Amino acid sequence: MKKTIFALALICTALSCDYLSVVPPEQADLDDMITDNATALNHLYGCYGYVQEEIRIFPDFTAIDGGGTDESVAPQEWGHLGSLVKYNMLTPEYITATGLATNRYPWTNCFNAIGYCNLFLKNMAETSADIDPELRQQYIAEAQFLKAYYHYKVLAMFGPCPIADKLLSQNIAKEDIPGRYHFDYCVDYIVNLLDEAAQALPSVDPGPDYCGRATSIACKALKARVLLLAASPMWNGSFPDKSWRNTHFVTPGYGTELVSPNFSQEKWIRARDAAREALTAAKDAGFALFGIDASEILRTNQNVPLPSVPGKNDDAQFRTLVSMLQYMMTTNPNEGNHETIWGIPRMEGQYRMASMPHYILNTDVQPNGYGAWGGLSPTLYTVQHFFTEKGVIPSEDPSFTPEDEWYTSAGLAEPDIIKLNVGREPRFYAWIAFDGCEYSPVIANRQPLICHMRDPQQGGYNAAKWGTRNYCVTGFLNKKWVHPNIYYTGVSNKNNAGDLYYPNALIRIAELYLILAECDAWTGDIPEGLEALNEIRTRAGVPEWTETSLAAAGKTLLDAVLDERFVELYMEGHRYYDIRRYLHGKEYMDRSNFLGLDAVRTGPTFEEFNTPVLIPQPIQWNERMYLMPVPNDEIYSNPQMVQAPIY
Repeated sequence: MKKTIFALALICTALSCDYLSVVPPEQADLDDMITDNATALNHLYGCYGYVQEEIRIFPDFTAIDGGGTDESVAPQEWGHLGSLVKYNMLTPEYITATGLATNRYPWTNCFNAIGYCNLFLKNMAETSADIDPELRQQYIAEAQFLKAYYHYKVLAMFGPCPIADKLLSQNIAKEDIPGRYHFDYCVDYIVNLLDEAAQALPSVDPGPDYCGRATSIACKALKARVLLLAASPMWNGSFPDKSWRNTHFVTPGYGTELVSPNFSQEKWIRARDAAREALTAAKDAGFALFGIDASEILRTNQNVPLPSVPGKNDDAQFRTLVSMLQYMMTTNPNEGNHETIWGIPRMEGQYRMASMPHYILNTDVQPNGYGAWGGLSPTLYTVQHFFTEKGVIPSEDPSFTPEDEWYTSAGLAEPDIIKLNVGREPRFYAWIAFDGCEYSPVIANRQPLICHMRDPQQGGYNAAKWGTRNYCVTGFLNKKWVHPNIYYTGVSNKNNAGDLYYPNALIRIAELYLILAECDAWTGDIPEGLEALNEIRTRAGVPEWTETSLAAAGKTLLDAVLDERFVELYMEGHRYYDIRRYLHGKEYMDRSNFLGLDAVRTGPTFEEFNTPVLIPQPIQWNERMYLMPVPNDEIYSNPQMVQAPIY
């Protein structure tokens, strides 16, 4: 704990946007760090720096919570944390032996971030500098919000955790280092920080210089997410290991207990009330679901044609919805996108490069082709659980193609398209690429690119041409987070994406609608829950659920909400926690559930390629994986710390 929770990291990674590009320089005298408004702001920027994906706190596909799910896989050779967690390799011994605990592991990064926030708050309290009183109050509130966020990340991934409320002495005695506090105590601590911070923060970004910083709406939205976690079965009476307790450390009011063994309906009511408050405040502040009007202005101005959709090219309204859903994740507030409540600018495109095909364009200068890595591959489970046009999962839609015909040709002009990929909802075509589809209408020097996933000279597997690291694992590629106006020109092995900056949506208003609907499912307010759920479905272009249609489908409101979360929040870092908070690890994360098409072979026939196979990776599930382990060094140096169960 000494080397993380009390870290005084003074050099942060340079970030890719103006408002976070200046970080506090390393100085010998900490008392001199804050001398005026400008240096206080620079120091505050360092607190934000840890959110960036490069140090694995943002849940991108390389991170534990971004890639450690059943949504997608990447080539095993990439060796990202997201893959390692699926392989059950992240043991305390492995983390220590490989050096992950030094700078790549969320436990370390989050407590380094908390230590930096505490340093900032200490210096703000002690400085005699002439700082504007309103700015002082606001900067302190921003640091409190970030400290709450970093504590939440630890709580969600590691369970009951130490609380680092202040910067403690580097010479603290071992017996005084805090251990894990009771889960509910941690929740209350985080919520209280957010409530306090919200009182001193603006409700929206007051201008471009504030972009990406904390707001009162972000505080309320994060509070709703924290309380949703606390109300969920894993932390509300159903924790798998009833014997897990502290051995030495005591939480005030809870003793050595770490997780309550009893279900509390009050936790769901509390989460519902927080979701209602956050959603109302967000709408009052001007946040809203992104829509077609804004996306069509962008698409027209950028001269991007409507995307081609198998079997729907005569349906302009459907194709416009597909385009809108692509712009939804790739546009800024000043472009008419008021959906993102809190987001940070995207670092140079890991999602983008991992998602786009490794063959896009060739020229005489580059005969092997310009392109990307082509390796972020949705699983067959993901493909099968986006909805049909009727708004239900294909296996539950009696009007959809029978399952024994899913992998046969749909008989379209592009014969490689299979029936499973026809008749699907707009989000499927916006965010999933497949053999025979149009990946983008402009990506190949303003021309369309068709995915030829079997052809070893184009998008197909070919280790001799593309190497042993760049290949599509499942026969499908991700498109979420890829800007519709990205294109290669052939002048160099670069695309125009350097001109396209847009926020990582850490919290967006769509999540609040789904949180409210889920809480309503547990508290029995079905009409309100359906209303919230149908806001998302209507925007996505699928039919609304009613109590009658749910009953006819044999579904509960909770079933429908969890189905919707899978689709709407795909690849946004939520699935990892949804699986765990409902204790569905064995159901979804066992190796037998990880299927793809037979894409990792050179030049397969249509029939060979379109055969579901186990993904050839050492995926496995162990019950201990509900929580991530604490690094061994932390256990050895802190006698109050207990390891997660089974490790």
